[in-house]
Amino acid sequence: MTKYWMKYTLSLPGELEEIFSYTIMETDYTLGWIEPQVEVITTDNGYDYAELTEKPMTAYLFEPLATTEQEQTARLQRYLDQWEGRIRIAATEQVEEENESWKDEFTSIQIGDWLIAPSWEDAKVVEQAAHVLYIDPGAAFGTGYHGTTQDILRFLQESQLAGKTILDVGAGSGILSIFSLLNGAAYPVYAADINPETDYQLKQNLALNQLSDQSVKVLIGDASVDDNLLSLEKHFDFIFINIGGEEVIQMLPLVRRTFKPTGRLILSGIVEWILPKVVEAYEQADFYVMEQKQSEEWVTLLLELCDNKGK
Repeated sequence: MTKYWMKYTLSLPGELEEIFSYTIMETDYTLGWIEPQVEVITTDNGYDYAELTEKPMTAYLFEPLATTEQEQTARLQRYLDQWEGRIRIAATEQVEEENESWKDEFTSIQIGDWLIAPSWEDAKVVEQAAHVLYIDPGAAFGTGYHGTTQDILRFLQESQLAGKTILDVGAGSGILSIFSLLNGAAYPVYAADINPETDYQLKQNLALNQLSDQSVKVLIGDASVDDNLLSLEKHFDFIFINIGGEEVIQMLPLVRRTFKPTGRLILSGIVEWILPKVVEAYEQADFYVMEQKQSEEWVTLLLELCDNKGK
């Protein structure tokens, strides 16, 4: 029998966040999380978020459904009355204890000849695909839905990856590393990311694609300053960097030291208004842009060293 919970969405002023969080712990309610209202702002490097401190925060509260929604909502309201209307119930709903509706947000997408699919995709959909790469969403970035990831995958489908050495910076879920391996890249692919969740998430996705943990060497740290990354002795045929325009520029020392003279470099996560700065920095380092792709305001560049121009 399915067990249901009451989910309450509350609105409260920021100055009550701490006392409310402390007080609610002494009750039978479960506090999920509290989030501020934010505004998306444009920066030189892309986008950022600004917390709207003058706006009310949103809290999510849960309790098992024991009687009726009306009775339990009324009980919660009596509890909230101690704040004299400053904390109010904005919405209520009944949710299943094991709710998998979030999976509906992640459907398969076709990129060229490849289907990028979650592990729960319908078998009939998978059977019709020429090639399939499985990626499950998690705490690491990179499910294939963002235009930057898709444009890198389009470049890679136009490339010869068999036997090539790969460095994937900003690897996230490992989608680009896994694509490279499925297309014959040399073991191991080096995957670097600042997020410690990457190691676990990438290995989960490797398993989904019948690839071993040893097929990728995961490096956790900031690739622009971390000694373990900056001291890499390897040289790579392909380097992918999918982070942001400023970060791409900061990676230049790593790129120049680990890039094979005949290699290919793919830079992404670049908003169009910082593109001239990125291109200038790499041109000064003897690279030139072979081709670029763009999805909305996001630009992806394919580069090589000027010595190879026209070859």
